[in-house]
Formats: sequence, structure tokens, C-alpha cells
Amino acid sequence: MNTIYNIDARQISTILNDEIVDVTISSPPYFDLKDYGYEGQIGYGQQYDQYLNDLKIVFENVYHCTKNNGTLWIIIDAFRRNDEVIPLPFDFSKKMAEIGWKLQEIIIWEKDKTVPWAHQGQMRNIFEYILFFSKSKEYTFHIDRVRDYENLKKWWVKYPERYNPKGKTPTGIWKFEIPTQGSWGNSYRSHFCPLPERMIEQIIKITTDENSVVLDPFAGSGTVPAVAHFMKRRYLGFELNPEYIKMFEKYITDLSAERISAYEKESATCLKQTKFQELILDLRILKYAKIILLGLQKKNNNDIRCVFVQKAEKTSQKHTILVNATYRFLVTADANTDKLQAEINTLITKAPLSKFGIAPEFQITNDEIAFTEIIADKKLYAYSLKSTHCFTNVILDNTTALLHPIVSEIMVALNEKDYE
Repeated sequence: MNTIYNIDARQISTILNDEIVDVTISSPPYFDLKDYGYEGQIGYGQQYDQYLNDLKIVFENVYHCTKNNGTLWIIIDAFRRNDEVIPLPFDFSKKMAEIGWKLQEIIIWEKDKTVPWAHQGQMRNIFEYILFFSKSKEYTFHIDRVRDYENLKKWWVKYPERYNPKGKTPTGIWKFEIPTQGSWGNSYRSHFCPLPERMIEQIIKITTDENSVVLDPFAGSGTVPAVAHFMKRRYLGFELNPEYIKMFEKYITDLSAERISAYEKESATCLKQTKFQELILDLRILKYAKIILLGLQKKNNNDIRCVFVQKAEKTSQKHTILVNATYRFLVTADANTDKLQAEINTLITKAPLSKFGIAPEFQITNDEIAFTEIIADKKLYAYSLKSTHCFTNVILDNTTALLHPIVSEIMVALNEKDYE
């Protein structure tokens, strides 16, 4: 474990016999383009069918040493030969299907800064394919870890129900620049086509946990095993060029402490995502009360004097329910509570309230004394029917609470202009 073997990738089975690999991330050698200087190498000097068959041998061995919930990520590109495009990614996928790998996703990697390989009658190629395979239908996929919660449009403030509390799901187009030559430092040898570390980090976050095993059968200068090591995963690699292995080992020795420390600091930022999730849910809970009150007013029902909103401790087993909340209504003395409850039940079964992911509990009373006793000794914030994303007052005593339509222990103070 934690080794790059100076062995041909077709011989993986001589080293790995057990199902220990959680994820394999690799970019196979280009077909007949780059001579790596080894007799019998995969790619250079081969016929196309032989090239595909050799890749099949490699990834069949990978399949057998992968856990049942493991995955395979291949960075691969089409190429031109005899004045036409050869669809290597799709031919490769067919070979993987013969093994048993299940293609789950085709991602476009937009490389941006790349060699302008463009000729007459061709577009400039600035992307490659990332093929995502699983060994079974039950595979590890932690998509929540890579959701974007920092670059959302300002509308999440007023319309929290439209946004996933954990952030925006990544699209199938990934933008990662190719590392500049020497980005590992001048003392490290540059690779023919280095992979972006941030892209590898993203794949590792999605598919593994700390201590998981990451494999690269075409390790090259070691980007995949290096990133795995810095993220506290175990790694295995295979590489024919001993100079690349030496460079990788020096890189690990020189920079491990620094890079692992950086990873630990970055991991702490997951607290920001947790806080964002809580904020979205708080916004939903408060807005839920506002929409109920506005909906009742449209029905000419003005019986509600005040609603006290609380986030509930219990959680629901339903995947559609994100949070539980309690809504205590103080109503006028002559209010028909049964009719009011029926009108509320009608409102919450229709959009938009049915889309909020809230499991509500309703309590209705016309007993002002009992209501004020419930909110006694609590620090409360008041909200208007115009806005529930910024409180209007801090409640200093129980009686002033009744002057506001919505009161809650939840404190939200957001200015839309801060998020433009």
C-alpha cells in the first residue's frame, strides 16, 4: 500500500488479488501519439484494436481488485486518423461494458489553456471526456461534498425553496485548467500531459473517504496518488518510467506536511456549507409561515393575530422532508379553529408550500395568556409579511410580540444587495 510499482499496468493482477480498491482514476496512454520509450508499450506503435484490447486487460484486472461499491474514472479523448475522427471514448466504453463496468456519466472536461491543436476544417480542441463507471448499481457517490454554495445568484435569499440547502449540483461540464509545466516546482520533472490536482480532488471527494484506496494504473508523474496522499487516502500506482516514480517520491517527501496541513484547513470549511444549509432551512421555515398567512388573507381570513415559529428537534425518515417545524397560532376569540385548520391543510398540500420540504406541526389557540407563557423568557425576532429574510425587531417582552405577525427564535438578517 502507498506504493507506485515499476510494473506494466497489464500485470496488475500479480500485485493486487483482493477487492481493496475504492476508486481508480487514470488517463491511459494516447494511442500511437507519444513514445514513452518502452518496448511493447500500450499505445505507441500498436494497431487500434490491439490498443483497445490491452486497455481491456488493464481495466479487467482493475475490475477484479475493486470493491463492489467502487468506481472507475477515465480521462480520455477522441483523435483524428486518416482525415477522420476516431471516437476512442465510445470504443473504450464498449470494451469496459464487456468487462462489467457500468457507464454512469459522461463529463466534459473543459481544459481552456491547452495546445491549440487546430487545423484547416477543424475546431480548436479544448476539452476531453471523463468517463465515470461503477462496478455495481450500488456505488459510492458523495455529490453533496462538491455542491457549490458560494456562487449562487441572489435569489436564494428571497426564494430559498428553489435551492438545495447543500448548494448547487455540479453540471456535467467541468472547467479545470491544465497545470502549467513546472507547477510542482522546478526540481520536479514535467509530465507530457499532467492532470489538474483540483479535478482529481473533486473526484476523490465524491467517491472516497479518508483511508480509502485510490488506484492509478498509469500513474505518470503521480498526480493521482499524490493528491490521494495529501487527502489522507491510501494509494496504489503502476508506472513504467522510473524517473517519474523518483520525482513523485521526492515530491511526497518534500511537500507532504505542507499539503496535508492545507487539506486539513480546507476540510474545516465544510462547516461553512453546514451553516449555509441551516440558513436555507431557516429561511424556508420562516417563509412557510408568511405564505400561510398571506394565503389565508386572500381567503378573507384575518383571524390570526400572531404565529410563533420554531424549528423542531425531531427529524423525518422521508427523504422529501428536510426539516420539521412547529407553528403556534394565536387567533381571535371568535375564530373558527376547525375551519382555519382545514384552510391551512389545503394551502400546504399545494405549491409552493408542498415543495418546501417541511413537515409542519400546527397548534391553534385563542388563549392569549397561554400563548404568551409559551414564548416567555425566549429571545425572539419579529418578521413582517413583506420579508422573512431580515427581522424587523428584537422582542423585548411578551406583550410586544403580539404586535407582529411572525415571531421566532430563529434570527435571520440578510440584505439582498450583499449577494448581488
